[in-house]
Amino acid sequence: MANASSKRIASANETALKNLELGLLIVNALSPVIRFLLSLITSRSFIPRKFVIFLHVIFVGASIVTWRWFRTIGTPSRPGSGQVRVGEDLGGKGVIELGWDLIYMTWICTLGSALLGDWVWWLSLLVPAFGAYKLFSTIRPILAMLLPGLFGPKQPRDPAQAQAGAGAGGNVQEQEGDKPESKRQAKLKARMERGDKRVQQKQVQVQRGQ
Repeated sequence: MANASSKRIASANETALKNLELGLLIVNALSPVIRFLLSLITSRSFIPRKFVIFLHVIFVGASIVTWRWFRTIGTPSRPGSGQVRVGEDLGGKGVIELGWDLIYMTWICTLGSALLGDWVWWLSLLVPAFGAYKLFSTIRPILAMLLPGLFGPKQPRDPAQAQAGAGAGGNVQEQEGDKPESKRQAKLKARMERGDKRVQQKQVQVQRGQ
């Protein structure tokens, strides 16, 4: 069973690495072609702004580093014994998931800026924002232990007020439970005043039973 699971992860990792390498080649080759064609058709400049070039170099470089890291930890090995050894599952969570998000966002920004404009690179800010959120979610239990007043669970400020509120709620429920009885008594009293014979017969039966 363990070898079957390793083979499944190894096959998935090999497919993911092949698709990743193909995606890196296609995106980075297609982007300048699209920019060149649109520069001929429209008034858009073929060369993007310096800030966009800087972002492109940073994110593409980070994508290449992530790809090489994926190859290091995810490439399966097959010793002579026939067993398949896999370091990490490239479909896992945590840092691996964040690495895939970085690669996909780089591809979106690279092709999107070539098609729609350089403003698409503002979407790249989602990557560090998501990374900061994941980091905060990971270390929040530690922060709750160190600073329970800021990161711990919220509790009522005054326990006496909470108990008083609970008691008031119980009294309200009791009063609500008494309301149907009081209405019934009021109806019976009104019928007696009108001389309703059914009410008088019920009273006579009750007195005879006593």
